[in-house]
Amino acid sequence: MESRLIIGTAAELHKVKGLDVLLRAWTKFIKKYPEAKLRIFGTGEEESNLKALAHELNIDAEFVGYVPDAGEKIKEFDIFVLPSRSEALPYVILEAGAAGLAVIASSVGGIPEVIRNGENGVLVEPENTEVLFSSLLLLAENEELRERLGNKLKETILKSFSLESMFEQTFALYR
Repeated sequence: MESRLIIGTAAELHKVKGLDVLLRAWTKFIKKYPEAKLRIFGTGEEESNLKALAHELNIDAEFVGYVPDAGEKIKEFDIFVLPSRSEALPYVILEAGAAGLAVIASSVGGIPEVIRNGENGVLVEPENTEVLFSSLLLLAENEELRERLGNKLKETILKSFSLESMFEQTFALYR
């Protein structure tokens, strides 16, 4: 399985998204999983800095650029990562959950409203390269855990964050 691992993210390439932290964790991760692929969907003002950092760290990360159907394309990932320094409630976490992906995300903003650590995903401290690295290893080494977390997150999304659920919750406020 390790030669086929695809780990990725979809984000605007801004400093707040913490993708530099992901690249630094990746340098350690690929020592154990050299055939794993890192795919980054998105564009932004940090793109050239992130590519330079990847080059400096000797990482073969795939910067895909803008992907109009990212919600569909992320289904190719085995693990979705969003190591943000700050967030509100990122829609991409909902898309990753709806796709049944195991998710590692920073415990910031609205993310803990969706991800419950160890129950339906993995929460990490922002800017903690070591914890992100060990979380990547944990999910890479345990396909059953990846599948369980992905399925539980999908259940959470369908139950609490689907369009139907949001309509019901909104209408309940006005009854």
